[in-house]
Amino acid sequence: MTTTVQRWTGRETRALRQALRMSIRDFSAHLGVAERTVSKWEAGQETTCPRPEMQAALDTALSKATEDVRNRFTSTQRSSMGHPVATETFSDLATIARQRLADTRRSAGLSPDAFASVLGGVLGWTPRAEAVAGWETTDTPPGDVLLALDVLRGSDIRSPDRFGGLTAVYPSRSQLTARLPADRLLDGARSVRAMGLSLNVLCQDYADRHWQTLVTAGARVRCLFLDPAGSAIQARETEEAFPPGQLTALTKLNMDTLLRVRDRLPSELQSQMQLATYDQTLRFNILIVDDQCVTQPYLSDSRGVDSPAFVIGKDVRQAGLYEVFEQVFESDWQQGRTL
Repeated sequence: MTTTVQRWTGRETRALRQALRMSIRDFSAHLGVAERTVSKWEAGQETTCPRPEMQAALDTALSKATEDVRNRFTSTQRSSMGHPVATETFSDLATIARQRLADTRRSAGLSPDAFASVLGGVLGWTPRAEAVAGWETTDTPPGDVLLALDVLRGSDIRSPDRFGGLTAVYPSRSQLTARLPADRLLDGARSVRAMGLSLNVLCQDYADRHWQTLVTAGARVRCLFLDPAGSAIQARETEEAFPPGQLTALTKLNMDTLLRVRDRLPSELQSQMQLATYDQTLRFNILIVDDQCVTQPYLSDSRGVDSPAFVIGKDVRQAGLYEVFEQVFESDWQQGRTL
């Protein structure tokens, strides 16, 4: 039997994953994309379409599937279109997951639309109200949504402004990157804005080929480095007890890394990756990826890697900490020197 899909949307993507009986984690690994990317597809239902290269990858995954998988996929598709199909018995875990999400929303007294916004502050992407309603009734909530419920548990989610959008705190950068590695933060992003000393997370933890893929897919990137030739970086070397020139050399190395990435992009895409330097007293390391901000203060008595890290989500209903750090970035960017 030959099964074809004219256009892959979130609905067809989820149907294939369920037909393969894979979790979001396994399915994303099967396709070679980030878990967050698959979750975004599925949350978008019919309004979100994977990029053309991923449409081809999904075609391949379906064509290589066994006949049983293709039969399950076709049955799911027919069911979603209103055609009668044979009833399958699904794990009680799916029912428990749906009930848990519904109970969390109802106990907070929130509408599906308001609860979607609260989830967005934790997830870094905001699901649609229709997706929330579906997760409570017929669909299995994605894994990252269930993890978000753990984060929300015990907090007063009826007062989202209580923490200004703060969703997580890590005592150090190493603990941050263990929970939120660079690929999870950046894969599938549409906008990346970063400022800090040497931006190691972007330059050392994210491969050149991933940058190429990200920008080619349409992402816009702005990176603001502390000027290697300025006085602020020399002051920071003294504060952190580094040998003179060590932070300067590291920053130059990282700048060269992203300059190389930009130079290898097609000429028409190079303007989508902008690099600049600034020479001001270090206060924060800021990374803003779409609707999520990760920031670290530069403390006088500790090195950057030992500083606490804060994860902040954008609240679409009101201004919070996200907008504060967004304004800090934009202000310093305007004063930077373009490379």
